[in-house]
Amino acid sequence: MSRTNITAERVLPFAPADLCRLVGDVREYPKFIPYLISLRVTKEERREQGGWEGVAEATVGWKAIRERFATSVRCEPAKGEVDVSLVSGPFHTLDNRWRFEPHEQGSRVCFYICYQFKNPVLNAVVSANKDKVAARIMSAFEKEARRRLG
Repeated sequence: MSRTNITAERVLPFAPADLCRLVGDVREYPKFIPYLISLRVTKEERREQGGWEGVAEATVGWKAIRERFATSVRCEPAKGEVDVSLVSGPFHTLDNRWRFEPHEQGSRVCFYICYQFKNPVLNAVVSANKDKVAARIMSAFEKEARRRLG
């Protein structure tokens, strides 16, 4: 079983720190992220300049499939970074990074996720649809950025 890597890049007309804070606002994810049923922050430590670090537990689902997992989240708007890594759940591995860099038209947004499910059938299904999943996630963030920041 292999790991699945997904990358996406966009240029959006918003400040890097504002986009970083939006991505770091994980409590709002169930309102706009596809496949995400619920999310709660179980541990949180506030940082300077609007940053934070903590643990979030999420439930995702698609049709009859439901999975729960916990991740460690670090959000640093001043650096333009959001990092997410696996604490527990149905994955062998999960590594997710967002980067926000200044661009002449606003910000360059770089999204990267690498994962491998423990269940080979689930891994195959999700991997086969990885391009659709990446497009839906990036589209959801773009739409939310336009709603909140636009």
